[in-house]
Amino acid sequence: MKRIKEGLANLLTKIKVLLGKINKKVLHPIQAWIKKRVIPILKIILKYTGLLWVKKQLNRLPNKIKKSIYGLLFITPWLIGLFAIGFPILSRSIRMALSDKYYYIVNTGWQITGKWYEFTQFKRIFSDEPFHLEQIISTLKDVSLVVPLVVIFALILAMMLNQKLKGRAIFRTIFFIPVILLSGNMLANFQSNGLLTVPAIANGTITSFLTDYFPEIFSEIVAQAFEKIVLILWLSGVQILIFLAGLQKLDASTYEAAEIDGASMWELFWKITLPALIPLMYINIIYTTIVYSNLSNNAIVSIINTSSDATGSLAGTLADEVNYGRAYSAALSWVLFGIELIVIGGYSLVIKLASKRYE
Repeated sequence: MKRIKEGLANLLTKIKVLLGKINKKVLHPIQAWIKKRVIPILKIILKYTGLLWVKKQLNRLPNKIKKSIYGLLFITPWLIGLFAIGFPILSRSIRMALSDKYYYIVNTGWQITGKWYEFTQFKRIFSDEPFHLEQIISTLKDVSLVVPLVVIFALILAMMLNQKLKGRAIFRTIFFIPVILLSGNMLANFQSNGLLTVPAIANGTITSFLTDYFPEIFSEIVAQAFEKIVLILWLSGVQILIFLAGLQKLDASTYEAAEIDGASMWELFWKITLPALIPLMYINIIYTTIVYSNLSNNAIVSIINTSSDATGSLAGTLADEVNYGRAYSAALSWVLFGIELIVIGGYSLVIKLASKRYE
């Protein structure tokens, strides 16, 4: 063991010497050349383009205004993309959803027919398509159940991973791996092979036990939660990191002062930890709702892309131009967007009302 330590120490010394030589022979000449040749040219450009004057004016402004300007400059590329690409696509999608038909004519282009105020496609969804309406209600229930479970599960795991234990970085990496694996068609493959559910749920063992001892509504909710437990675990990676970032910013002296006053771990959580993490809960609710609602196993997404009937014999509404078409698919996508707004707004309101006790 002693020889291994000495060997590692010698190796580190050699690496430091090598890095020092590289820094002296390579980096120092490059830095000197940049200072001598590049920086004077940049100063001339800044002077004659007026950017140097702008910099001087910015330095005279208060810090609060400067931070606001920097923030606007930071999101400027996103705003350009939103106005140049996002809004035209959104406006066309709304127009498609409010039309009777959206079709393509050779040598003419895409044509939209129908009066927007008649809401033809939405009337059809909610009155003439019982299977689609059933899937919409199922999607609302599903998203409403999964979102709080993911947020609560992520909070619990973040508090566990925030403790001082060996291999914290490894555990954090393990919980973040599913975020990468869930991309593309991986989720559909896992679901088709039964890898996203617990065997006891698949064979009905837990469900039958719950229905024997608990009310039907309660047992149904718990059974659905158990059925989604693997997916909930897989969806918690980003949320865990967000909560971890918030937990690591909390001042340790606050906890020490509360412990001196006799506060228990339960009181520390409800009166210090949870109030500090409430702003991050809004972020996690929005993120979880959007990500989960747009997964490939979502019922509405499946209707649009995969199959539009219960038997799976018909193509998705997007490809089935005869029976549905792009206008109907656009209306379904806006219904899904409405479900996301309902879930985000509902849980945000609950958190807002619950947080009033801490104000």
